[in-house]
Amino acid sequence: MERVVRFIHEVGTLKTVPRSGWLKIGLKLPESVAEHSFRTAVIAMLLAIEDGEKEKAFKACAAALLHDLHEARTMDLHEVAKSYVEVDKERVLKDQRLFDFDFSDVEKYVRDADKLELAFQAVEYSKMNDLALDFAEDLKFETKIAEEIYKKLIEKRDPRWWI
Repeated sequence: MERVVRFIHEVGTLKTVPRSGWLKIGLKLPESVAEHSFRTAVIAMLLAIEDGEKEKAFKACAAALLHDLHEARTMDLHEVAKSYVEVDKERVLKDQRLFDFDFSDVEKYVRDADKLELAFQAVEYSKMNDLALDFAEDLKFETKIAEEIYKKLIEKRDPRWWI
């Protein structure tokens, strides 16, 4: 049980790890990795459902929820930092894992959800900083449904239109 308790505390640190790319454009209080992971998980679930893969929806959700778990140990590295630092993500995940799941059949939903979440956050932050939209430019997706969502997001560009 000690290992489980330590792991839960480690996961909790993701609430304090900022998404560092937003810091590079001057946002003072960017979203945390935990906040990013939550919305990415919801998006991954929706992508699978909308793609007609309802039986994979919760698996995609779980995979997305865990996709940045390694950042509890490595922090979130923005693109400039990644060009200088190599993170051994596999080693971190091996050291962290209390479980071993195969998420290979839902990885496309997670990758697309990760990009979509970035795009949504960019549109939302663009109301505070125009540079945020640069993060949402020319994103490429593996699934047709993600591409459709992205096009609608870029077309609307107003995070309040759903109200």
